[in-house]
Amino acid sequence: MDIRSWLTLGSLWLLCAVMAGIVAGEKGRRFWVWFPFGLLTGPVALYLVLKSYEVVPPDKAQICPNCQKPIRKTLRQCPRCGHIIVHEPDRAEKAGRQAAAAVFLLRKAAQKSTAAVKAEAAKRQASRQAKGAGKQG
Repeated sequence: MDIRSWLTLGSLWLLCAVMAGIVAGEKGRRFWVWFPFGLLTGPVALYLVLKSYEVVPPDKAQICPNCQKPIRKTLRQCPRCGHIIVHEPDRAEKAGRQAAAAVFLLRKAAQKSTAAVKAEAAKRQASRQAKGAGKQG
């Protein structure tokens, strides 16, 4: 192998190490642990970090009812076992939705009643004009 092949291989090895560190950091793992591991093992470290699961902080975690592993609260499906998580809304969320629905219904009713009042006023005015025209003629 010539020097150009060695440089290309070394560059790819270094790129795999940097990518392993970056991906590990994105998944909540330590960059400075995965980067040296990537320097030693190259593409193997990148493969391992891509296959690893995200580290979820306890305040943002819930337990999957199927596999009992911690997953993010925002997920609708467990990435490990594929179990579909049914999201139960909390009290505040449920009350907020009910209040929004009530406001929407009240606005709709107010618009309908306003339209009915305007239509009734227009009928009265039309009947007054008809009576006025009948008295003049």
